[in-house]
Amino acid sequence: MIKRRLFNLLLLVVLPVVSYAADCPSAKSAKNGFLLRNSGAISEFRPAQGPVVAITNSFGNSEKQTIYSYQGLFDLSRSSSDERYAIYPLDGFCPSRRMGASRVIPFVPLDPQQSSEKWTLELTITKRETVAVGRCKYEVFKSRAKTKRGGERVELWSALYSPDLHATLAKIYDEGTSEEAIVGYDYIQSLSR
Repeated sequence: MIKRRLFNLLLLVVLPVVSYAADCPSAKSAKNGFLLRNSGAISEFRPAQGPVVAITNSFGNSEKQTIYSYQGLFDLSRSSSDERYAIYPLDGFCPSRRMGASRVIPFVPLDPQQSSEKWTLELTITKRETVAVGRCKYEVFKSRAKTKRGGERVELWSALYSPDLHATLAKIYDEGTSEEAIVGYDYIQSLSR
């Protein structure tokens, strides 16, 4: 009788820990999709075809935005009621997982006013670290993203990118300055197919 009670008590202690770990999406379960959330948005990530990830962002004011990204690292297109953005990479892209690796991706914005200019996206892996999203922890690469138009920088930010999830878990703008801002997620949940 005492053994049975001790066993039941042990189950009560262990089961929450097991389910606690099961709530964290992994490389395998991410193929079914997952939600990331912060105070301003809920983002649903689902694999599309090939290296493309479909992301639906829902904002507090019921506004929705649809993004198609390359492995969750950079946007190929974004659309909402007030924004349309799309690019066409001119070169095949294979992300590296080596520290210091850099890749320049020439692309064409699919916009008649900007398509005649030369555009590039340069991605450089600067660091490897562990990032917490809620109670889940993920190994990420910090990748600096520099967008140039005609050789002049138009955008600079860093991504904390999880190759297991194919998702950018946070973006850092104006890094290293007094204006530095980190936009990340504080909650993650697996989705069922």
